[in-house]
Amino acid sequence: MPLGLIFDVDGVLADTEAISAQACTDAFRTLYDVEIPLEEHRAFIGATPQHHVEGLARRYGIRINTEKAVNAHLENFLARMKDAGDISYPGAQELIQSVLQYDEWKLGFATGSGRRRSEATIAKVGIDPSRFSAWVTGDDVRFAKPDPEIYLRAASRLDIFPRQCVVIEDSVAGLAAAKAASMHCIAVTNTFPGEALRAADRIIDSLEQVSVTMLHDIVAGS
Repeated sequence: MPLGLIFDVDGVLADTEAISAQACTDAFRTLYDVEIPLEEHRAFIGATPQHHVEGLARRYGIRINTEKAVNAHLENFLARMKDAGDISYPGAQELIQSVLQYDEWKLGFATGSGRRRSEATIAKVGIDPSRFSAWVTGDDVRFAKPDPEIYLRAASRLDIFPRQCVVIEDSVAGLAAAKAASMHCIAVTNTFPGEALRAADRIIDSLEQVSVTMLHDIVAGS
């Protein structure tokens, strides 16, 4: 039976949350002369770019041009990424290589970030996207996590039943999305503490703790 391993990107494969927060704060400062504290972005981890900027606008009671704000956030992010050092989390490459040794497993990305941003992030951490059979971004969905749409789309592109998929997530919203899609979920504590991720099938501190045996056990319900 085919099985799917679906990775969130930001906060799972790449340490980008701080870069994204600063890039968005810079965008709001430049466009609207509003200073957004960096901790305010935490509530939108896992959101699509549109939901992120519109959510901040509602919180601060300002009118924005969504397209302009999203583009400014993206361009700021890409500029900051050029100067960033190693943002990869340990264990990702090794896990990908291990899983691909088994013919029944297919790999997918499911990220709330847009396509250009996720392309830049994946390239920065040195992951070969040609080894992945599905790549769903915030540009491809109408509803942001915790809605299950992004994970259901990923399963469809993998041509695998949702219950045969394991998701690796770092956010509360992403975990809820995976569970709402009837998928198994491993939560890594890169962004939120373990107590906030209790609904996960496994809670880990690093991708180095994940093995193919663990993945099979999770799908089997053990």
